[in-house]
Amino acid sequence: IANGKDVLSACERAFPETPIVCRVSMHGYGMWEPHVSENNNFLNLIHPAPNGYKPKFTKQNVYSGFDLLPYKQKIPDGEIDVHAIAIATTFPPPELNHEWEENEEDAPTNVTSAEGADRRMAVTEKPSRKWLREASEKAFRHKPKIQYVGAVERVNEVPNKLHETRKLDEESIVPGRGWYTHGWKEVDSMCDGSPMAECEREANSKCLMYGANDNHKEVAGNSLSGWLVFTVPKVKEGVILVRMEWWCGLGDALTKDRTEVNNGMTLDETPYNDTSRHLWMEDHHRFGDGTDYMPGRKLLGPDDRVPQDFKMDVAINGKLHKTWEREEWLKYAGEASKNCAVWPIFVDESMAMRDWKEGDEGEPVEVAIRFRIESEPQRGYCISHVYYA
Repeated sequence: IANGKDVLSACERAFPETPIVCRVSMHGYGMWEPHVSENNNFLNLIHPAPNGYKPKFTKQNVYSGFDLLPYKQKIPDGEIDVHAIAIATTFPPPELNHEWEENEEDAPTNVTSAEGADRRMAVTEKPSRKWLREASEKAFRHKPKIQYVGAVERVNEVPNKLHETRKLDEESIVPGRGWYTHGWKEVDSMCDGSPMAECEREANSKCLMYGANDNHKEVAGNSLSGWLVFTVPKVKEGVILVRMEWWCGLGDALTKDRTEVNNGMTLDETPYNDTSRHLWMEDHHRFGDGTDYMPGRKLLGPDDRVPQDFKMDVAINGKLHKTWEREEWLKYAGEASKNCAVWPIFVDESMAMRDWKEGDEGEPVEVAIRFRIESEPQRGYCISHVYYA
């Protein structure tokens, strides 16, 4: 308060409609890389369609495991090893016997637990080449199962409501089969910003060891894609925001031949053939006019990319919460920070006023979003992040 007047903070000026986000601890799920844990990937929250279809990245890296540096890049004696500093740890070194056993076939691989409070593993026999090969297979060629300290929102705690039918104006709220993954590099990879990241290893990469972590990924859909249904866990303060893009495309090969929502097969439960996805993966990064998608390309403004009859429906826990008309939707197209425009799709301050019991972390909230544009049903929009408290 200055001169008896309430002065907004910089954060509150950036979020005038939802100043609560400046006063509570926000959480989030996203798709941009690098991110610290796959546990917090937005894709984990999305419900599959009745036929099992769910947006996901199907392209794989051409190889996995960490990269060995070329011998010529060996750090000279006496020089600073920046990589060693990056992976430095406070854990004590293992009690290993570093003497080498040349007998590859007959050398024992007995490993026992060291006595003591820390119960560290100690090798009681000399390691052999066979021992090293087995260690490599177990430690390096299989992704570790890590419980990240910061991943407090466990994905497996989100209830699965696949077979639960909701009614909205006599129309079922069912996860759509027209939403798809989209991004600069459309490959399923582990990019956490660490020296162990496995990035930029798709088949068409010009340098497999480049390892750039920077990648913008999102889920895209249009008026023919149906509902995007996802469950946000542990909502306590009653606020959910989503980051969206209005420039991410005019259409895609997944719905280009469709004339109705979900191709008229919304409730069809015939198992989805995942291999058919590869038939259109190479084309769906193009605009409807055939021009290539370019990351961050915004040659036209939101006024040009949001048709006059634009509508966005938001349902919360199976009930229509709000229909966003074009003019109100455009108010949030301005970026609160660089490349970050967010829409407050759910704000319920009464949740924060509840008499929560000690230890309560909130409750799951089911969210459903769909677009409706009769004039340009192929006009696409993207969602990459959800923030909540």
